[in-house]
Amino acid sequence: MKKNENFVKKSFPYLNLEAYSQSAQKYKANQVDNYTDEPPSYDHAVQASLEPENTVHLTGRFQDTSVDSYARAEVFIQAHQSMINRFPTELAAQAAKDGLIKRMSIDQAPHQNPYFCHPNSTPHTNPALKVDLDQSTVQVWPNQTRQKIIEDWDIIIQGTHPFLSLSDYGRPPQSTGFHYFEITVLDCAPNTVMAIGLATKPYPVFRMPGWNKHSIGYHSDDGRKFCDDASGGQDYGPQWGFGQTVGCRYDPVQGNVMFTLNGNPLGTAFQLLERRYYYPSFGADGPVKFFVNFGSQSFVHTPVDGNLWIGSILSV
Repeated sequence: MKKNENFVKKSFPYLNLEAYSQSAQKYKANQVDNYTDEPPSYDHAVQASLEPENTVHLTGRFQDTSVDSYARAEVFIQAHQSMINRFPTELAAQAAKDGLIKRMSIDQAPHQNPYFCHPNSTPHTNPALKVDLDQSTVQVWPNQTRQKIIEDWDIIIQGTHPFLSLSDYGRPPQSTGFHYFEITVLDCAPNTVMAIGLATKPYPVFRMPGWNKHSIGYHSDDGRKFCDDASGGQDYGPQWGFGQTVGCRYDPVQGNVMFTLNGNPLGTAFQLLERRYYYPSFGADGPVKFFVNFGSQSFVHTPVDGNLWIGSILSV
């Protein structure tokens, strides 16, 4: 805990360090396996109860996150409670005026901000990510190799603009509509774990989607789905990796989330989720290169109800 306490003192000097330490030690001691008691179980318990036959795993395939990472995330939540999931008025207005596809890009601001950036990153010698000029190709930990990577290098990358309902964008509400985006794995170091999904902002950059408050993820190493789930997730789809394209579909009115793999729908992952102001999100715990498509190019997946894609509706 010593190294982690120093991180907390440096980043959040006004917080109750004793309470932080007690939270981390309690979680470490319990190693909870009951999702109803597992922090931070926000939507997790509800979603798990919808499929009681689907086991909630205690750990992931590689047990690829630490108690300290969880504890830092709890500190982050405490520090930013009033900001998390706040309605993004200005961003919604931008998307409504110019179109979501035109406005959406990779959000590099948190990774360039010394207050929000990953604790293991440094701007020049060890940047967390490198985004090409086309805003479509992202390298995660570009100066690292898998052999050098140790635990807690997990990182999340998010889009700049939120996935809202049509009425939130000021459009006449329809019966339904959906958001969608895809990532393609162009290069990947061995055993790197990746994830795609949704998360609100601000979000701790050192936690992949699905592992923290108000986030959803589909992970590559075990094919499991995660919703506010700090443990091992639930079985969902195939494993995925190099050369494959993974997509995430979200219906903000119905609260349903579905993922696709190489254009093929994998079925509903979560349903009837509480309304959140989610942003498209993806991440990894080691060196990887992604191609990200928010809709500026044709998707690999072609939905039968493509006329209801909100990206297209807002471009009219």
